[in-house]
Amino acid sequence: YIDRIWFGEGFHYDDVPLDYWLVEISGLPFGVMGEMLQHGGNLWLGQLFGMTNRLGWGGDPRPIWEFRDQFGFAGCQFTGFWDPASPVRSDAAQVPATVYRMPKHTVIALGNFSREARKATLTIDWQALGFDPTRAKLYAPPIHGFQPEMVFAPDTAIPVSPKRGWLLVLDETPRTVRKIDPEELLIGRRTLLEERFEG
Repeated sequence: YIDRIWFGEGFHYDDVPLDYWLVEISGLPFGVMGEMLQHGGNLWLGQLFGMTNRLGWGGDPRPIWEFRDQFGFAGCQFTGFWDPASPVRSDAAQVPATVYRMPKHTVIALGNFSREARKATLTIDWQALGFDPTRAKLYAPPIHGFQPEMVFAPDTAIPVSPKRGWLLVLDETPRTVRKIDPEELLIGRRTLLEERFEG
């Protein structure tokens, strides 16, 4: 019985394109999740492929595990950004959206594969997901070491820092959270050190 795989420890998760992630890093071609080892991987980009880092191996996936337990990921319907039938699309090529669908809500993972801050606006198939677009919101629950608590309107251009992302709960639950200008999330976000091993 196999529930996850490792494809090695030497990946430079921030230096490869999204198609490389899908084919070479993720376990999805084999129908299981993968775990990221080298320096704990990249938790944000990994959500596009259902991946977490390995506990005790340079990272701590417990906050993501807790989020998944809280929002009922067991038995969810997973639709990757590469699937033409996905009910959620991002208008930013370098910020794709993957969908985890549950009976009463949907979780959307966004990840920015570029080295620049980007904004992504989502196109949502409301009929397919069964939500009222006049009542639905995108809720980013607080996840330690991953993201602050936020609420976005579904038509918002969502700011995404380089090599980071969001886990957004789409539902019709009214929520009140601290007001933050989304533009503030991008202030001061830039690459401070980049180490490349080439040749």
